[in-house]
Parts: sequence; structure tokens; C-alpha cells
Amino acid sequence: MTTETRRDLTAVCKAAQSGYVLQVVRDGSSQPLAEKELHNWPDWPEFPPAAAAAAGSEIVMLGYMIWPDTVTPDSLIGWRCVPNERAWSAKVATFAELQAHGF
Repeated sequence: MTTETRRDLTAVCKAAQSGYVLQVVRDGSSQPLAEKELHNWPDWPEFPPAAAAAAGSEIVMLGYMIWPDTVTPDSLIGWRCVPNERAWSAKVATFAELQAHGF
């Protein structure tokens, strides 16, 4: 089964000492495929809609995008709080994967 059918990439925005660290990881792995430190962001637990939108923009600059069908009323623009962690996560894909699925 390929990544195109598994949706096995997750973006994680983790609280750091100052701001957040944004990583894209393959499910089941802790090795980041992409990573960026986000300075001058609100400290945990703050993650307002403007931060969620900005994190989505940062993902695009890393070559990924949040799956459009995961943006639901129970999410924050596709982001969901990770239980028992100081983090938010969103399911992501490469542009080619999204295009292959008609997005």
C-alpha cells in the first residue's frame, strides 16, 4: 500500500521553550521528514486560530498541506490537540498525493 492510500503523514506542532517546533513525521516513526522552529509564537497552551493558520502556511512552505477533508467543525482548521502532550497535530500529504486524490 502506498502513502497515497494510507494517509500516513502527520504534522505535529509541539510546544518548545519558546514558541513551537513544527515537524512532519510518518506515522509510527519519530524521525521528522521536515522540521521548522516557530519563534515568537504564543506559549502553550495558546494555539489561537491565527496560529493554526500560520502553522498551515509553514507546512505548505515545507512541501505539505493539511488534508482538506480533515478541516471539520471539531478541529481548528484541521489541527487537533494531542491528548496528554503539549502539541497539536494535523494529517498532511504532499501536493502530489493531494492531486492524486482530486484535491
